Amino acid sequence: MKPLKLVMQAFSTYLDKTVVDFEGLNRAGLYLISGDTGAGKTTLFDAICFALYGEASGSNRSSDVFRSEYATNDIPTLVELTFMVGGEDYFVHREMAYYSSGKPKPSNDYLMIGEELVKGKKEVTNAIKNLLGVDATQFKQIVMLAQGEFSKLLYASSNDRVKIFRNIFHTSSLQALEDKLKEKDKELGELATKKKTELDTLLLSLSLKTKEHYSSATLPYVKDYLDKMQDELAIKQAERVKQAQLYKDKHDHYFLLKQDNERLEQLEKLEAERNELLRQQDVIAASTKTIDQITKAIAIIPQEMACLDLEKTIQQLQDEEKALLTMQDNLHQQTLAYQEALSHQEELTAQSEQLHDALQQANRALEFVASIDKNQKAIDKNVQAMNNRQHEYEALQQAIVKKEKTLHRDQKSLAELPDFKVALSKMEQQVEQYTDRKSKIHTLADQFDQYNNKVENYYEAHQLYVKTLKHYEAQESELNKQYELRMQGNYGVIASQLKEGVACPVCGSLEHPHPAKRIEHVLSDDRLAALEKNIGSLKRDVDLRYDEANEKKTAITVSKQEIALLKSDLKIEEELDKDVFIRLLSDITQKKQEASKSYQETYDQIQFLENLSKSVELSLKEFERQKQRLIDMEKEILRYKSAIDVAKASIATIKRQYPDIESYSKDRVVSLTQRYEACKQKLSAITKMGEELKRNQAIFETKQQANRSNLEKTRSKYEASKHDFEEAIQQRFENIDAYRQAKAQKAMLEKMKAEVDAYHVHKGALEKQIETNKKLVEGKKKVDLSALEEELLQQERSNKEQDAHYYALENSYDHAMSIYKKMVKIEKENKQVLEDYQRYHNLMLATTGKNNANKISFERFVLASYFENIITFANTELAMLTSGRYVFRRRSEAKGNGGQGLDLEILDYESGTYRDVKSLSGGESFKASLALALGLSTMIQNYSGGIELNTLFIDEGFGTLDDESLSQAIDVLMKLRETDKVIGIISHVGELKNRIESGIIVRKGERGSHLTVTA
Repeated sequence: MKPLKLVMQAFSTYLDKTVVDFEGLNRAGLYLISGDTGAGKTTLFDAICFALYGEASGSNRSSDVFRSEYATNDIPTLVELTFMVGGEDYFVHREMAYYSSGKPKPSNDYLMIGEELVKGKKEVTNAIKNLLGVDATQFKQIVMLAQGEFSKLLYASSNDRVKIFRNIFHTSSLQALEDKLKEKDKELGELATKKKTELDTLLLSLSLKTKEHYSSATLPYVKDYLDKMQDELAIKQAERVKQAQLYKDKHDHYFLLKQDNERLEQLEKLEAERNELLRQQDVIAASTKTIDQITKAIAIIPQEMACLDLEKTIQQLQDEEKALLTMQDNLHQQTLAYQEALSHQEELTAQSEQLHDALQQANRALEFVASIDKNQKAIDKNVQAMNNRQHEYEALQQAIVKKEKTLHRDQKSLAELPDFKVALSKMEQQVEQYTDRKSKIHTLADQFDQYNNKVENYYEAHQLYVKTLKHYEAQESELNKQYELRMQGNYGVIASQLKEGVACPVCGSLEHPHPAKRIEHVLSDDRLAALEKNIGSLKRDVDLRYDEANEKKTAITVSKQEIALLKSDLKIEEELDKDVFIRLLSDITQKKQEASKSYQETYDQIQFLENLSKSVELSLKEFERQKQRLIDMEKEILRYKSAIDVAKASIATIKRQYPDIESYSKDRVVSLTQRYEACKQKLSAITKMGEELKRNQAIFETKQQANRSNLEKTRSKYEASKHDFEEAIQQRFENIDAYRQAKAQKAMLEKMKAEVDAYHVHKGALEKQIETNKKLVEGKKKVDLSALEEELLQQERSNKEQDAHYYALENSYDHAMSIYKKMVKIEKENKQVLEDYQRYHNLMLATTGKNNANKISFERFVLASYFENIITFANTELAMLTSGRYVFRRRSEAKGNGGQGLDLEILDYESGTYRDVKSLSGGESFKASLALALGLSTMIQNYSGGIELNTLFIDEGFGTLDDESLSQAIDVLMKLRETDKVIGIISHVGELKNRIESGIIVRKGERGSHLTVTA
């Protein structure tokens, strides 16, 4: 990934639209970003990271504070980045959400991938992640080494490096394979355990005298057990068949004897029953005679019924004759009433005609009354409407006068609008001045805090220098002491060899009154050389601590000068402390709030006047409409007056033509109508009465003639039917009483017939049964069967017990055979499961590293191989940066179960020992981090199918290097330009400015920062 063009607006310190063209910087390969402290150098990295991932480049900064404090509500905060990946250009736009006049302005993020547009904050971030192959955290660890986070990749744990390298080298599939194998291993293991548990459960259910757990010998053992049970069943079945046949033979003999006894007993019963039937013969004969009499009576019952029906008909006709006589009397009374009504018919006709004429005259008069009412209502309505309109007219006149006064007042207020706008502009400038002063006070407070921190740092550095110096002086004193002791020791050795009279080799004296004493405990040459070397090292430490303290002292002086300049700019003369800053900030905040309040009040007044201007314009239009409405109302009132005059003239005309018109009313018309209708109803009733009388007379005559004819014919039929009935009685019965007695027994006929028929059928059947049984038992006698029955009962009990034992054994066999078949099936299934489980288990152990000594998973093994290559590339850079003193090495020793494999340590050739990377000093850790970052970048470039991260951003860190290390670091970075890698550096180190020509210079301004690009 290479940035091509960066655009910022209202982003942090950059208020105005700022464009950074990276084309020339990319060609240079190495460029420096320098400028004032706090001007916005790191903000460039923040903008690139925000454009790609929507967050800051450092973990200690939040993207929420990116909106410039100088930005007004109409200026959005946006970042646009054009960048190249894989030879293709991409464009990303990020626009922050913020509040404008209390209303939220939503974010607007999109990414152009060719002609495809990706919209939405999360969607853009995910698309960038897919393009680059790393997320924001990994990007900042690999590409954007931010201030304070430069060494994170160096100090990352083994697990953190796995996460970084997994995305870079696309090994997530290996992790997925490991997870799938774990799941499959667990699944098959649980299945095999389940199958084994099922087999153990089945084995226990057999209740065999064997081990409780299933084994390979279980199936043959169960099969042998089943074969023995089958043999035992065969034996018991043969015994059952033999006993069953014996029981059958005895039972058949018993059945034949019992059958003969039953037939003999039945013959006795049949003969007794036949004798009983013979004793009932007289009763049956009487019943047969009664049946004959009832049958004769039934034959002549219809003749009797016909006579009775004719008698009833004659009685009905006689009753009808009496009713006709009553009807004849009623007709006579109706005739008299009709004649009376006819005498009044002419009078009613004349009265009806008079009422009809009077009703027509009343209806015409009523129409004129309605016309008068209608005109009067119209007069009332128009008078009411005219009065209402007159009131509206007067109210509108008053409203027009009031509106005219209001418009005059509002137009006078609008004349003040230009003055308010001039005042608002001045107030806005004042608020901005207060805002700028507040910002500078914050900056001064930060500088004051930094100054105090630098004083504390200088004090600590000075104390460390004094401590180191004292230690050095003590060690130097010890060395001088050891030198003196060594000299004294040498003198003692010489003195021990002096003899009286022999010249001393040192002073030449022949006498030796006070010879030097020999020193026994003197440091060896090696220990003395080590002490000298240690003192040399301490001397370098003293010089280094002195330089550090002196550098911090210089930083204090610079910081003090910056504070003095800013104090002068702010016109602050008093000594600074926290209380001063609190008071200054409180004062400026209060002034800004008061100015803002005045500004808001003036702004609200301008808004009010602008709205008032629109309202006045609308009011003028409404004023003209109201005046036109007033004219329309005057015309409308005149129309109402004209309509009232016309209606009054119409009423006067009707009253002149009909002076008594007011005497007519609806009640009078209703009364005439009721009298007229009553007269008509009376005439209609006379007509209906005559018609009904004629109809009733015709009906009477017809009924009277028909009734007399029917009565004569029915009497003739009755006499003939009665003669036939009496003759039938004489022929069949002795008298009428015998007939009636037989007819009374009619309901018993069927029952008596059934009893007689049943008697004869039963008697015939008994005769046949007796004859058959006599032939079957001829020559036989009854036998006592109790002994044979007892013998059969004992045999049956024995057979049941034998069957129970047999079926119990058969059920046990079936149950055992069913379990055996299940075992065979499960054993077959479990064999395949165990094979699969063993195969997947071995694969799982291999991929998770549980079968190797170091407990390293397959993915970690692959990533460790990549890491070895990264370390190889990094060691090339590290050797140049440290003059060959340090070398990276991947630590292979296990420090846990599976969490290692990507741990890092460093070999120090000076001490000849391996060290943890965390033991490196500040300058050493910077060089190690830079070498590791460069090695990773080189590895990624060489990795086939890897992601393209050929840009490196470094924020600070060079200040920790001495001159030699700094020169080495620059040489390494210069050399990287030959590999098509682009490196951007933020630093204040002067040597970098001298060595790196291309760069970006950032300067502070009163309302935001500005930058210049030099390529």
